[in-house]
Amino acid sequence: MAQQKISIGGLVFDAVLRTNHESKITATSHPIENGANITDHAFIEPAEISIDIGMTDCNGVGVSDKMFKSLQSLQKSRQRITVVTRFKTYYNMLIMSMSVPDDYITQNALKAMLMLREIPVVGTATVAVAERESSQEQKSDSTNNGVVQPTQNNQSALRQAFNMMTGTE
Repeated sequence: MAQQKISIGGLVFDAVLRTNHESKITATSHPIENGANITDHAFIEPAEISIDIGMTDCNGVGVSDKMFKSLQSLQKSRQRITVVTRFKTYYNMLIMSMSVPDDYITQNALKAMLMLREIPVVGTATVAVAERESSQEQKSDSTNNGVVQPTQNNQSALRQAFNMMTGTE
């Protein structure tokens, strides 16, 4: 069985110097009144992978420069890419960081250290709803509050007697 070539967003390199796969689980932690924290849930963190790649100009002048620009373009576009490694194929990855040293050793080559992180994607669903059969506008019904009793004015006995004598209410 032939080994699958390592690629980042469809780009294949002359050399893959190192890959580092990172997988983490985070357990929640809640303090309780007496005793230690409790854990009632754990979730998987997005996958991270760091890859050190190499590209030479042996197959043509400027190949390493073109590869550098292609990697930069992938990063700047924030486009989710697929990363194929010996152990696993990762989907929905972003290039989070790219470090490219340039010195007398890499004068006619490209050496880059890339850190990629999985970006979880949530799917959505569409639900079809039937139309109303009636074309009448929706109206709210009036509320029956029953018989409403008049309220009496809470006046003192002296004020009521005065109002009765003067004929004012």
